Amino acid sequence: MTKPSRSFDRAADFYDQTRELPEPIFTHGLPALLQHIAPGGKILDVGTGTGRISVPLLHLGANVIGIDLSLNMMGKLRQKYPAAHLVQADAPRLPFATGQFDAVLTTHVMHLIGPWREALRDYRRVLKPGGVYIDSTQWHDASSRLTRIRDRWRALVEMQGARWRRPGVQSREELNAALKLQGAQLEEVEVLRYYATATPRERLEHIRNRVCSDAWDVPDDVFETTFKEITAWTKKEIGPLDKPLTEERRFILRIAKFD
Repeated sequence: MTKPSRSFDRAADFYDQTRELPEPIFTHGLPALLQHIAPGGKILDVGTGTGRISVPLLHLGANVIGIDLSLNMMGKLRQKYPAAHLVQADAPRLPFATGQFDAVLTTHVMHLIGPWREALRDYRRVLKPGGVYIDSTQWHDASSRLTRIRDRWRALVEMQGARWRRPGVQSREELNAALKLQGAQLEEVEVLRYYATATPRERLEHIRNRVCSDAWDVPDDVFETTFKEITAWTKKEIGPLDKPLTEERRFILRIAKFD
């Protein structure tokens, strides 16, 4: 049974404080993204949320319509950009006529959409001939000490017999395969590389505060146990909790064009 898409209503009040758009993406990444869309083209931003991506695009002069399940999240967007065109909708059931958009854009949302294959079909339906679907992502180095903290916590949750995985796409390979089945021609573009710095304590605080949706469904008893375990593991394997660590990241576009 396919799980429903996940609403971020509960995250609206803290989302922007915990998902800051890195300056290199704002200054270089998003302008580069627009180069893959027809000038003045109509863009559908799926999972627009608080406008982390759509508001900067609007300020760049892009023609963006945003959809999201969460009215709370879009309320935050409206405060930033009152004139934004927003619609409450779920990705697999887009309330738009066929062939309306030059581009459909998703950013860190496909893992949250339960019926994600149906969503891909609807993305293609609302695209104009020659339109593009773009999935943008921030690549993290899986071997970095900062990334290993969350990966280890997830493993500890699974060892307790609990589930942290979100309802949608589980891997880049899975999404690519589904797009190819729909006849898409895929291109992956690395737009830029940059570096981010944080302390192990900050990463642990993200887990403790259940900032990310992978922690929302973990039972409280399992969460308490695994948080103690990941704190001890981090001190032993990663090092001092307040020592800043730097990791490489990449802003990557997965671009799908359909015949």
